[in-house]
Amino acid sequence: MAQTNVGGGAWRVKWHPDETRKEDLLVACMHDGFKVVRFGPTTDGSRVFSGEPEVVKRRDDHESMAYGADWSHAPPLASGETLIGGCSFYDHKMSLWSA
Repeated sequence: MAQTNVGGGAWRVKWHPDETRKEDLLVACMHDGFKVVRFGPTTDGSRVFSGEPEVVKRRDDHESMAYGADWSHAPPLASGETLIGGCSFYDHKMSLWSA
């Protein structure tokens, strides 16, 4: 277990689907954009994390409430990053980026 302030309220949260990145949590933060939060490594394979969580990627170029987000389950991109899809509410915008 861990706790961190992501600002704006967390609407949707998704753990990274790949076991090698199980510490990365994608968050649609309503009024504060989309964030990838990395939690410290676990010591026993559980979801009990050590250290302070860190925002490692942020996306807030939409003009509305960050509403939905999910990781792609496709193989990683050439950069090693994973494709992410996000949508915002009032402006009906869907965007893709990677982290």
